[in-house]
Amino acid sequence: MNHVYKFTLLLVALTAALLLPGGCGGNDLMGEVTALLEQRSGEIETIGYVCMTEDGERLYREEFALRFPHDYRYRFYEYTGGQPRLRNLAVQSGNDLYRASVAPGSSGQAGAAKVETLSNIPPLRCTGTYLALYHLAGNVDYFQSLISLIKGGELEVVGVEDVDGIDTYLLQSAGGLKPEMRIWLDQETGLPSRKELTLGEGRVVVFRYEDFVENATYTEEPFPPDARALFGEQLDTADVVTRDGGCQPVALADVPAQAGFSPLLPEIPGFELADSYLRDPAASTLASSEESVKFPEGWREIYLVMRSGSRQVEIRESPYDPEFGYYTTAMGALSGAFLTGQEVFGEDAGNASYIAAMDCQEMRLTLGEIDLMVTGDLSREELEVLAIQLKDLAD
Repeated sequence: MNHVYKFTLLLVALTAALLLPGGCGGNDLMGEVTALLEQRSGEIETIGYVCMTEDGERLYREEFALRFPHDYRYRFYEYTGGQPRLRNLAVQSGNDLYRASVAPGSSGQAGAAKVETLSNIPPLRCTGTYLALYHLAGNVDYFQSLISLIKGGELEVVGVEDVDGIDTYLLQSAGGLKPEMRIWLDQETGLPSRKELTLGEGRVVVFRYEDFVENATYTEEPFPPDARALFGEQLDTADVVTRDGGCQPVALADVPAQAGFSPLLPEIPGFELADSYLRDPAASTLASSEESVKFPEGWREIYLVMRSGSRQVEIRESPYDPEFGYYTTAMGALSGAFLTGQEVFGEDAGNASYIAAMDCQEMRLTLGEIDLMVTGDLSREELEVLAIQLKDLAD
């Protein structure tokens, strides 16, 4: 059977199951929220917003401008003496990332400065470089991760409240989960209006989201940016670091000879293969943790980027070696995030592990001699169907 046709049939079946009546009463509000989040998935191509964070007497401001799937500008300000001071700047353009930061010094003055230029970074979310933003609201991944946490029981829809004149749904983390979290979602947009983290000993961190602007023109600016114009002379003595993630374009026909294995190429309805990359992590200078790892001889990774408009799916494939746990020690994992839901899909899906966290998701599975990791703008159900297709391809 054609893999696209099989993929579509499985997805339709799973979707139909989700639409069957699931009880009454308390489920009505949950159904309203998940329906809103589902409707909003894929509607946003660009977004800008501000997040104000209150942590006791400390106040921070974050400014976001994003063009999905892989361009953003970000600024982080710390308030000292009632005035905002720029502490961090980050800009991503495709697979290149620029970051500049100035640490707080004594008496409110600027401390040590650092500038990083990272090129050819691996296209995987949630790994510390690619789309490496906290509060990444607005893309399909954001809406679908919330749906998964709600349906999985990690987030409970407990009521509706007015927040500064905005009608919101109130969600809170399930009892026993730490740290405790409460989130207020705008009833019109599904975007966050407020979030609170209770970290113990009376410490509550409050995030207030403001000035959302959807689908406006994303202003093109030079890359890398002129950070000195923003930080001033603070950058004159900055520690300047240049790193290369080692992701180089490769034709799929050349992968078996260069990587030593044939990649699994799924067909996701509505998506097309946009880019493919070959990476030798041993030659990468992206992170010191990678530089200290002893990779097996000839170890290579393949990255497939599939795109549908502003939606994107990223797939990493590498040889499976049971004695080599690279991704358990290196680039990071969602399992360490504040609030996560985790499950293992069935045998027909290769016993893939699925993790949803606030704002993002990931899936991992091992099929024969290939280890895979998937991130991106799919629902939990679509990821499960993708895992089934990948297992079929491997078989």
